[in-house]
Amino acid sequence: MDFIIRHKTIVAFIGFSLFCLISLTLKTSTPITTVEGIGSLFALPFQKGYDGLQGGIHRFWAGFTELGELRDELQRTRQKLMKYETIADELAEMKRENARLRGMLSMMDRIQYESIPAMVISRDPDNWFRTIVLNRGSSDGVKVNMPVVAYHGDEKAIIGKIIEVRGSVSRVQPIVAPEMKLGVMLQASRFPGLLRGYSSNTNLCLMDYVSKSVLVKFGDVVVTSGQGGIFPPGLVVGKVLKADIMEASAYQRAIVTPALDYNRIEDVFIIKKEPDREFLDLIKSAEE
Repeated sequence: MDFIIRHKTIVAFIGFSLFCLISLTLKTSTPITTVEGIGSLFALPFQKGYDGLQGGIHRFWAGFTELGELRDELQRTRQKLMKYETIADELAEMKRENARLRGMLSMMDRIQYESIPAMVISRDPDNWFRTIVLNRGSSDGVKVNMPVVAYHGDEKAIIGKIIEVRGSVSRVQPIVAPEMKLGVMLQASRFPGLLRGYSSNTNLCLMDYVSKSVLVKFGDVVVTSGQGGIFPPGLVVGKVLKADIMEASAYQRAIVTPALDYNRIEDVFIIKKEPDREFLDLIKSAEE
């Protein structure tokens, strides 16, 4: 009796377990009389727990597998999207290129002289030389001193002249180069002057030897005069930025902004006009 009192909790648990076992035995059609049956009965809750745990682990692992498959599918989808974006970019670039080519064809129809369309493929990285390289050369009929123009709106604007020619490329000296000399005039007043690049580190030009009697205003249009035997007359050069009257000289000069941005030129036209040889010979003899 003392043992039961001291271990009443354990005795109560054993009694409750026997009661549950007897109740389950009475409810079944086949009495549980064997040790195996009793063991199975006690193992049933653990078996259910094991089955539930195993099913949870299986579903957890299946979730990882599905997650990996989803990750792979997402990667494939991203690759397809990048491919489609690349195709879209290529199509957009093709449209721009077609529009550019149509514009060049339209421009060629408006040029009065026979011309060669060309594309800028390089610029001199050193601003001191200020030269442009084109993808047309002697094999295309390009020759030294041929004028190079592009379009500014609906007007042709002068870019420079060819100074070096090879088989498939040629080099252009732009009007912003300090070594460039170009006969120009004010479009409205028709007074002439001599244009050259302002300096090696700017995209401006200097129009020199303009008569002091001329009123030079901001925005006056400067065009080629045709003097010099290289450039046809009437091609747009740029606009006057400001005038500078020199007290010790009989002339004034003007700072000119070119009509076209030297750094943004892509497509040009080489005018197949050779300079007057006699004029060039005369200039060379005068320089000597």
